Amino acid sequence: MPPNSQSWGLYRGTGLPGATPEEWPQAPAWRSFGGGPELPPPPVDDPCAPAALGTIRQPLPAPPDEVARVNVALHLRRPLLVTGEPGTGKSSLAYRISEELGLGRVLRWPITSLSTLREGLYDGPYEGHDVGEYGGGIRLGPLGTAFLPYRRPRVLLIDRLDRAEIGLPEDLCTVLTAGGFALPGAGSTGPRVSSHDDPSAAVPLPDGAVRCRAFPVVVITTTGERDLPSDLVRRCVTLRSQRPGPDLLRAIAANRFPTEPGRPGPAPDAVDAFVERAAASEGPVLERFLDALRLAADGVLQAVAEGGNWQEAVDTLWQWTAPEEP
Repeated sequence: MPPNSQSWGLYRGTGLPGATPEEWPQAPAWRSFGGGPELPPPPVDDPCAPAALGTIRQPLPAPPDEVARVNVALHLRRPLLVTGEPGTGKSSLAYRISEELGLGRVLRWPITSLSTLREGLYDGPYEGHDVGEYGGGIRLGPLGTAFLPYRRPRVLLIDRLDRAEIGLPEDLCTVLTAGGFALPGAGSTGPRVSSHDDPSAAVPLPDGAVRCRAFPVVVITTTGERDLPSDLVRRCVTLRSQRPGPDLLRAIAANRFPTEPGRPGPAPDAVDAFVERAAASEGPVLERFLDALRLAADGVLQAVAEGGNWQEAVDTLWQWTAPEEP
């Protein structure tokens, strides 16, 4: 049984904003990077959070082992490597951490087979600009922005790293180990660059280097279809994401379909019926579950069940939401 991290952990796993210590536990000496000067807090609003989490009105139950491993990563300032099948909440975990600990907008880096380390770090300088100029024509990417010297850590989601060519995970180790990176050709005076959050910003970079003050909360997701380099894996706290159980599915349904005047959600018996279908199905089920509830909330389940068997109507909607076989 995993130890209870309620007494020592920052993260509770509820997804609900809560009181957190103004100062986090001191970072290990080998994970302190001393970046500066300190920057103002990042944007609080996150336009992607509602799509990832819905409207959180009740706690989202999290497995104790998941909560404990997240807290180990926070204490040790190590990346969290989350492996699991699609639809098990790997990506939404980054948003839950940020929402609960009040860490501002999540920096998301979706990985493709063409992604490169430079893409995540910065873009530019552009034609007509020199790297040493004010602004420099350089905009930091999500990875580069995460390592700016904020007082509290940013949350960085590196989504589906297993899609990348083998060179990217290996190159990523260099930045994660160094706590930052240098801009080639920046010179000793240091340029000013814009960030992923604010293209109009002019962030000073002393000595032409990006170096974190607080190591970011890095959430790396993978489906496990391809192995990642051992050099990267050993630097991470690993977590195996589990399929959502009945309690979590009901909590997700309550948050995704809050009761609002003039906009009723799915009936409780429909929620129970689709929870049973999800538990009995193989493969990813979360998106199917939400799609089926959306149809039920829109009156489709009632219309299909008219003049027939209600359970057969439930089965029909569940079949409609199934992915097509290739």
